[in-house]
Amino acid sequence: MSVMSLTSAPRLIAPAARSQVEVRRVAAVTARLPGGTPAAPAASAKNQRHTVSCSLSIASSRTGTLVGLGVRSGVGDRRARRAAATTARAVPEDVIVLAPPSPIADVAAGLEGGIQAIYLGSLLVILGFAGFIIIRQVFIRRELDESAKQMGERIRSGEATAEEYFEMGSIMLRKKVFTQAVRNLKLAAQMWEGDQEDLAQIHNALGFGYLSTDKLDEAIAEFSKATELQPGYVTAWNNLGDALEQKKDPKGAMEAYEESLVLSPGNQVAENRLVDIKRRLTRLNQL
Repeated sequence: MSVMSLTSAPRLIAPAARSQVEVRRVAAVTARLPGGTPAAPAASAKNQRHTVSCSLSIASSRTGTLVGLGVRSGVGDRRARRAAATTARAVPEDVIVLAPPSPIADVAAGLEGGIQAIYLGSLLVILGFAGFIIIRQVFIRRELDESAKQMGERIRSGEATAEEYFEMGSIMLRKKVFTQAVRNLKLAAQMWEGDQEDLAQIHNALGFGYLSTDKLDEAIAEFSKATELQPGYVTAWNNLGDALEQKKDPKGAMEAYEESLVLSPGNQVAENRLVDIKRRLTRLNQL
């Protein structure tokens, strides 16, 4: 009887003791999982493997259910943190994702590029034309300087003719050196022995030199002389009308322009100046 009680007692007590041991082991395993508190070091690797196996074997019990939930929760937390870290590295916070351009934006960009090309082409044309004018003026100036140098040497030698004085005076007019032009043209008129019509050109050029230096009386006299020598000289009539306008003689200027139109009916210079004079005189009630 005593034997039976001794042998049966352990069978009644062992399950309770084993449950307490397993609960402590499960608590140790739970402490080592993510989110738990640090666990005390195990005695050996064999005891650790035994503890894990025990925790898994009682998964159907109340304690095992809590452990399973803790494991699943820890694994899910780790995956969530890894996904968040990967997303943060792939897309920085300060990056703005732009929408793809629309067809209207493409058309607008194309039109803007075309307008810029037109502006650039126009600018190149203007610069090219301006460059051509400048280069042309440089060549003309160089040619005039060379001609003036040759004529100057001829005049200084004392052997210049009336034609050479006239040519020198014309060169000085083109270079706008009017004082020297007048001096050479006066010498040409004094020395002239050719046709009267050619002499009219010298007086017309001399009148232009006087007009450019605001010597109106001398200019009017020279232009009048040119029209006397060559009555059909349209340019001299136009110049005479201009000089009379500057002299404040509008009626005399009208007569000169009308004579020019008789000789050259399509003369735009005379027509425009005559219309302007008549408009001013009409406004002042002097016509």
